Amino acid sequence: MCEPGFELDRVVAAQKIDDLDGPVPLGTNDDLLRYVEDTFGVRIPRTRCCAAHRTPAEAFCDSYFARAPVTVWNASRAFGGKTFLLSLLALTEALTLEVSVTVLGGSGQQSARVLDAMGTHWRAPAAPTHLLDGPPGLYKTQLIWGNTITALTASQTSVRGAHPARLRLDEADEMRLPILEAAQGQPMDQGAV
Repeated sequence: MCEPGFELDRVVAAQKIDDLDGPVPLGTNDDLLRYVEDTFGVRIPRTRCCAAHRTPAEAFCDSYFARAPVTVWNASRAFGGKTFLLSLLALTEALTLEVSVTVLGGSGQQSARVLDAMGTHWRAPAAPTHLLDGPPGLYKTQLIWGNTITALTASQTSVRGAHPARLRLDEADEMRLPILEAAQGQPMDQGAV
């Protein structure tokens, strides 16, 4: 991503995604970005600001489709939109892939901040709130399929717990190295994901 950052454009949702009963087929970047825009009203920038950097849309899609075992997003602190975009990524993965996702921040407060940012997405007019199994929480959100989005505290105990399909880190540069190393053992396959 480009320094000093980017802004995400909010757009009016084009249509409501009705009654999802299974995974949404998102085979291409365009499918994924259209789903995000139609469902959450967020248009992720596709314009490259410098030749050496990837666009926010490319970073988002590469992470979603797991095109690399580890992806690092670099943008300015407080203005880059990383937490907002990360919350959108984790939510999209949980909804469309029907897998559990854990969010680990440089602190427990940062992890909760990611789930708090998801509240913005759940309030979008076309957000599929009928897929929630209870209200979205600050530390855990449960979906009707039994999968969860969980914010972890930055501790050895919490990172050695669950084994979700996806682990998303925010402010990894603030994390103690032993916690980061222990967390890397969390993700495990869930079906084809």
